[in-house]
Amino acid sequence: MKKLLILIAFSFITLTGCGILEEANNSLTYVDEMTDYLNEAEQFANDLPGLMEKAAADSSSIPELETRLVDMKNEIKEVNELTPPKMAGDIHQKVEGYNQQALDGINQALVEIDKGEVKISELQNLEIVNTFKQLQDIRENLENLGQ
Repeated sequence: MKKLLILIAFSFITLTGCGILEEANNSLTYVDEMTDYLNEAEQFANDLPGLMEKAAADSSSIPELETRLVDMKNEIKEVNELTPPKMAGDIHQKVEGYNQQALDGINQALVEIDKGEVKISELQNLEIVNTFKQLQDIRENLENLGQ
């Protein structure tokens, strides 16, 4: 009987410990993936104004702008599909909100590009860059989560 109780207690401790380790591992993976995304979003926000100006001045640059917009759109969708650890639920929800604003702006920019004209003023009014800069505010919260 003692052996059975010891075995049950050991099994419980092992299973509980594995759950804690799994949650910690998921948290680190999430933080790494989200940090990579935030770095990409920051680079995109820095590059986008120049890409828009270049495309407005030279129509041969439009495919490059369109490719970057579509690539970022795909990145956003991937990040939205991440399953955050419990402790990052609020952070992920904020990211999804900003991502939706960015997707709306990207989709509108793609519509403008499909019309055949790239007007810098219309693309700047979409405030895609500002949305991605707001995402950077989340970085500090995410870094604290990773510690």
